[in-house]
Amino acid sequence: MPKAKVLIVDDDAAFAVTMQQLLTLIDFDVVGIAASVSDALCLAENTHPDLAIFDVRLAGRRDGVEGAAILRDSLGLPVVFVTAHGEPAARRRAATVEPVAYLEKPVQARHLIKAVEQAAAISRANTEAEEEAILDWRLRA
Repeated sequence: MPKAKVLIVDDDAAFAVTMQQLLTLIDFDVVGIAASVSDALCLAENTHPDLAIFDVRLAGRRDGVEGAAILRDSLGLPVVFVTAHGEPAARRRAATVEPVAYLEKPVQARHLIKAVEQAAAISRANTEAEEEAILDWRLRA
């Protein structure tokens, strides 16, 4: 089974690199780190990730919730939020994206790993369902 491809979107470079190192260590393929939604969209278009990790607040015009919604809607990506902003209003906005998890910084490695593994499993299940639907369509044609 190929490694799940992960896109990290966080404007805290040190934290993003730490996540990248942890995920690479446990055999995920981190396809890139973006500090803004526009960078994330470009990276996603070029690398076709299986899931994305988003901070809620990002540099630029769009925040992480908006960026996560765009990637979920356009690519069907499962999303994990990892953020320092755990206030109820931020959680409610993030909930509209139906994330796999909403983790608050500082996040324990085991919680991040569990959330990413769950998102990867959802991505695999979605891909398998799409492949079955295509096969069924071809068999009927």
